[in-house]
Amino acid sequence: MDHQKAINLKRPVLGASQFKHIRKVKRPKRNWLDLPSEITANILHRIGVFDIFQNAQKVCTTWREICKDPAIWRVIYVDASFDTNTNRAFEEMCKRAVDRSQGQLVDITIVRFRNEEILEYIANRYGEIENALHQFAPLMISFNCKCFFDKSSQLKRLTIACCDDFSHRIWTKCLVKFPLLEELSLYATNISAEGIETAGRYCSKLKTLKVNQENYRYWDYCSDGEFEPNDFRDDWIATAIGENLHELRHLELIGSPMTNEGLKMILDGCRHLELLDLRRCLFIHLGGDLWKRCLQQVKCVKLPNHFPEGCPFIYNYYDEFGGFYEEYYDEYEVGYDEESEGGSDEESEGGSDE
Repeated sequence: MDHQKAINLKRPVLGASQFKHIRKVKRPKRNWLDLPSEITANILHRIGVFDIFQNAQKVCTTWREICKDPAIWRVIYVDASFDTNTNRAFEEMCKRAVDRSQGQLVDITIVRFRNEEILEYIANRYGEIENALHQFAPLMISFNCKCFFDKSSQLKRLTIACCDDFSHRIWTKCLVKFPLLEELSLYATNISAEGIETAGRYCSKLKTLKVNQENYRYWDYCSDGEFEPNDFRDDWIATAIGENLHELRHLELIGSPMTNEGLKMILDGCRHLELLDLRRCLFIHLGGDLWKRCLQQVKCVKLPNHFPEGCPFIYNYYDEFGGFYEEYYDEYEVGYDEESEGGSDEESEGGSDE
């Protein structure tokens, strides 16, 4: 103890004047305008559409010019969840963002839009650009402006979440305009069989389809009254997928009311599947030959009795009701039969040994 005190006494004591001197040390100032435009564009892109239009582009002329660069609008994400003005402000921002992309848009996500016209606007905007390119093609070639070609219809990823007001007709009108589409992700958003057929006909590069719903949450409300859960069984989407989307590699159908027959249609038509997500597909009984076929044909299968953890947009509150749904699952004896064929409760990976 005395030794420690002796050490402390030997340490120099700083006076008030020395503290003042320390406080006066200034750090070098940073001028954000000195950043290369590429880095500034990367930073601005991360703050989102709303902040770009409302704040960033108003800071200075340099930032405004960067915010007009089509490259910054190749990926667009617009969430209208907090728009109290019937989506009007966010719809206009989304349209302006699409316009600024000048046909270079490759990835767009729209959340909680009430008006399906926004999707039609995106599709028609590509059509207008394409028509303009074809109209002025001779003039552009004469001026060696070949770089302007192939800029239309570049959309590869389309994600729509919580837009349950979208009608079935919108898909047949719009998917025709997206020939390079590779990923279509729908969360709590409806699509028709005709829409899937259109995707199969015009979106030949489509490899990923996600049609994730939360309808099973409400089946219990009907089970006490006029309807029983089994009344909600429906294989129309599985049939449409099996008949039209033969090149799929990744398929998610979380919360689908399809049955074993629908699953067989998918396995018959989609021979190249690498991942099949069947979580909360409560009317599927995986067992016997059907289970063996899944393991042989698909590399990774996510089972019906698994919680949809990690699924964005629509399952943020599943923990609160998780116990109830496990009870519901057991009561109606739906989903994977763990006693059959030595099944596992973990995610199953399989593949043919041949």
